[in-house]
Formats: sequence, structure tokens, C-alpha cells
Amino acid sequence: MGARRFAVVGSPVGHSLSPVLHRTAYAVLGITDVDYVRHEVRAGSLEDFLARGPGKELSGLSVTMPGKPEAFALAAEVDATSRALEVANTLLRREDGTWRAENHDVHGIVAALGDHGARPGGTGAVLGSGATALSAVAALLELGVDTVLLSARSAEKLSVLEEFAVRGGAEVQRVPWDRHHEVLEADCVISALAIAGARAVAGQWHARSSLPRAGVLLDVLYDPWPAPLAAVVSEAGGEVADGLEMLTHQADMQLRSMLGVPEAPVVQMLAAARRELARGAADRWA
Repeated sequence: MGARRFAVVGSPVGHSLSPVLHRTAYAVLGITDVDYVRHEVRAGSLEDFLARGPGKELSGLSVTMPGKPEAFALAAEVDATSRALEVANTLLRREDGTWRAENHDVHGIVAALGDHGARPGGTGAVLGSGATALSAVAALLELGVDTVLLSARSAEKLSVLEEFAVRGGAEVQRVPWDRHHEVLEADCVISALAIAGARAVAGQWHARSSLPRAGVLLDVLYDPWPAPLAAVVSEAGGEVADGLEMLTHQADMQLRSMLGVPEAPVVQMLAAARRELARGAADRWA
């Protein structure tokens, strides 16, 4: 029997650490009949890639942006999280050749926060308003927070997040963008800001004479590390989780679904990814 083939797809995808995470798991688990690669797949191209491109040979995929909504839309079967968010980060080929969509983004956030002491209940906060912010709100609901604080530069984009949180049973409070530092009063804070926005906010936080101290901050950024907001919070003595931890926990659940293993070697996978990032940083400065 030939090797089972898996891949990560998205655009851009050349920077993805998913191959490092999955291949490390294969090595630790002693699995030798599996291959995992990258494929550049632009927006609107996923269905064609799977039907007529290299995707025809794949047993499953890790899906990054911009393909997550497409992955959900083309699947014949979806898990509960994908259905709730209408995006998927995992596709698994079923016996009849159709696809099952799963979303492990929310699990990745919950697990990363949990590793740093997050506990059920209390208050959660999200900075940002994009697709990752919606997963962040879903993760806070899964953690059982009572209140969700939302703050974004484009306040009109918060309506979708607010409605999702209210449907999930949480009270929502909007924090004006010019007071975004107030989200740090929450027990759990998730920054879903892209690098440019994060740098701008970090500069403003750094200029303040004092900052509230969150229970734990998860910054979805991880390259370069420390990310801007994580650096400010860490310097102030706060607890910080990074996006690489989130990504590793996502990969753990993907590996369970793809290979039928009870769990993946998360510690070894995370260590391998950090080494890869360090090598990349060294090359950039060489």
C-alpha cells in the first residue's frame, strides 16, 4: 500500500509550520506510511484543486486562509464547530470520495489558554474583528465566560461577533478603540490583530504609565516572537500564550482525525516548531 498523503493548503503557505508539526508527530509515533506537504491554493481555487489538481491524491488537508470558508462550503459532512462558524481548518476524505470538514481552531485557542492557567467562567476579551476573532469568541464561550469584551478599530465589524456571543449566552460589552487597553481587565484576552495593528496598539500600551493585568493573554501571532502585544504584557509581568501553542494544539486534533491516533506528541511538536522558527530568525539575520 502506498503512503497516505496529507497537505496544508492556503495562500501564502510557504511559511506554514504545519509540515514541521505533522512530520514531527509521524517520527515520534513511528508512523512511516504518511506524507505531508504544502500546496499554494488561492482563494476560490480549493474545489478545483481537490477535483482536478494535486488534491485528488490527498486523504486529508490542513486548511489555512483564505480557504477555510471554501472548505466548509464544499464538505458533505461537517462537525459542530464548523457548522457554528461556517469555516473549517481540516478536510478529511470519506470513503465515498466526498469530504468531512472539521474546525479545530477553537480547540487550539482553548487548549493554549488552559496551558497558561485559564479557568472556566469570568470575563473574556477579544481584540480585532476578523475571522480569527470569531473563533476567539467561540473559544471564550467554550471556556464558559459570562461576559465578552470586544474592541476593534472598525467598530461596525463587531456586530457579527456580538451576535454570536449573545447567542452563546454571554453578555457583551464593547470597548471603544481609544480605550482598547481596558480589555486587559478581563480574565482571558485574545489578540486577533494582524502585525501592523498589533504594533500600533503595542506602542500605545507601552506609552501608558500603567496597564491593567489580564489573567492570561493569547496573542495569535508567533513570528517574530515575542509578538508586539505579548512583549508589552510580558514586560508588565502578565501571563502570555502564543499563537504557536494554539497552532500545535490544532495540529494535535488534526492528527487524531487524520490518523486515528488517541493523541499527538504535543510537547515534541511544539519544540520542533520553535527550533524551526529560531533557524528562520537566524537565517534572516545572517
